[in-house]
Amino acid sequence: MLQLHNLILHNLIHMAKLSHVIILHCWSMDSLSHLALLAQSKNIFTQFKQLHSDIQLNDGFLNHNVLKLGVFLDTNCNQSGTVLDMASAKRLFSYRYHWLIYDRSMNFSELEAHFKEAQIFVDADVTYVTYDHITTNFLLYDVYNKGRQLGGDLNITADREISCNKTSCRNERYLSDLYTRSALQHRKSLTGLTIRATAVVTALPLNVSTKEIFDFMNSKDRIHLDTYSRLGYQARQPLRDMLDCKFKYIFRDRWSDGNATGGMIGDLILDKADLAIAPFIYSFDRALFLQPITKFSAFREICMFRNPRSVSAGLSATEFLQPFSGGVWLTFALLLFLAGCLLWVTFILERRNQWKPSLLTSCLLSFGAGCIQGAWLTPRSMGGRMAFFALMVTSFLMYNYYTSIVVSKLLGQPIKSNIRTLQQLADSNLDIGIEPAIYTRIYVETSEEPDVRDLYRKKVLGSRRSPDRIWMPTEAGVKAVRDQEGFVYITGVATAYEFVRKHFLPHQICELNEIPLRDASHTHTVLAKRSPYAELLKLSELRMLETGVHFKHERSWMETKLHCYQHNHTVSVGLEYAAPLFIILLGAIILCVGILGLEVIWHRHCTLHS
Repeated sequence: MLQLHNLILHNLIHMAKLSHVIILHCWSMDSLSHLALLAQSKNIFTQFKQLHSDIQLNDGFLNHNVLKLGVFLDTNCNQSGTVLDMASAKRLFSYRYHWLIYDRSMNFSELEAHFKEAQIFVDADVTYVTYDHITTNFLLYDVYNKGRQLGGDLNITADREISCNKTSCRNERYLSDLYTRSALQHRKSLTGLTIRATAVVTALPLNVSTKEIFDFMNSKDRIHLDTYSRLGYQARQPLRDMLDCKFKYIFRDRWSDGNATGGMIGDLILDKADLAIAPFIYSFDRALFLQPITKFSAFREICMFRNPRSVSAGLSATEFLQPFSGGVWLTFALLLFLAGCLLWVTFILERRNQWKPSLLTSCLLSFGAGCIQGAWLTPRSMGGRMAFFALMVTSFLMYNYYTSIVVSKLLGQPIKSNIRTLQQLADSNLDIGIEPAIYTRIYVETSEEPDVRDLYRKKVLGSRRSPDRIWMPTEAGVKAVRDQEGFVYITGVATAYEFVRKHFLPHQICELNEIPLRDASHTHTVLAKRSPYAELLKLSELRMLETGVHFKHERSWMETKLHCYQHNHTVSVGLEYAAPLFIILLGAIILCVGILGLEVIWHRHCTLHS
């Protein structure tokens, strides 16, 4: 027994590298005390469980909270078969347990009887140990099955021969090349097996022929239809080649009925499928049943719209006053008035015996010079002309500052809307359209977020528009955004950006406003919580990410960024920008006509009384 005790610790410490073990035995107390002292000296946490005839194997028999637990089982005990059956039923032959099964009688037929139909998979860590009475050494075998439900067979591979004495153990020889690589590297090829893959198709009815469905999934046109599903299908083909296996597809018409029921999710949870072809958005409810293994693609849904001209510019009478502050305009006006007064004084001194312009006329000359219109009357003296020259230079500088600011404003970034949140969008008078993608529709209709619920209540349920004008196909919705300034379309960037690039002019892309419908996230490849293929598929997909294979498929299917080229077109000033100018001109004409009328009335009054 001393040699066996040393073998147990050698296997745990040097091979499995574990510090927690449970011993399932039918040994004497003296033997146990020696093993306990030996384990304590090696800092091994050990628990002993005797397999007697009346042992109760409850549901929590081998539950643990450590990363991995070592389990030693002596098959020569009477209840060992019951333990193996229980472990198989509860799928305990997984990566979270390191099993060391000892059989001193080398009864391979009994081993095969227990494990041939057992729930043992590719991630199993089961070592079968026998004692060779001829060489007095221990023989270790690696036991696993790549997937009985996939058509796999039980595999028992001789690993190594270990000799132990009363104090230590050492490797005598290797019986295979298992020691040269990890277990998953040794088992990564699933040749001859068929993985059950669940996929979603919403663009076609499921009662069409299988050939039509596969033709659709392999095609690369109309990428806005089942984008994520078809991307997943085509990105999994290299994965299938890497694993050297076949896929048996189960087609569904939805991702799920809720967060964690029905559709593809139901197939994973109920163990009807081993792999989901389409990716999922990971959520708390799904985390109870599913586990993400790798990031698949970006996922972002937005509300896009172009600014109405009246919203961005407005009919404000102060539009042409904005380049300068009020203090600058007041200072310039006082300067022009002062220059007009100086011109008036200059004209009085120069024209003693001739016609002299009035103060109002002199101020008008100063105002004309300030507007870069020149003057029909100028001073004759050197001092007067120098003063007028200074006024013209000051007006020229002001004019250049003013025009440069106006031009930079026209050529700069388009003014974005003040609507920045979903709640502001819900409270606005803008019409909306929604992409009828199943994940977008379910989120809009069932979300518990207050702003999303308010948006749905006001813009969908409270709208007088027909449903077909709200739930619009992607291409039609993007065209509506282009043609109707102020129309809002709710869509995913993966499907909409391709049509934006196709139908929008470059400068129109710069005018787009985007409001996130939900927080930007990523889709993930998910598997069932206790899937035995999680680590194998994770390493395979990481390999595809590292080599750029997955990125190639993602870039060919998805546009996640729009490029804005704002200086490639002639800026046209519309009526909404020029309207303030015409309003000011109309007001000035009305004022002048009114003053002219008062002058005519005053002239007649003076004529009658003279």
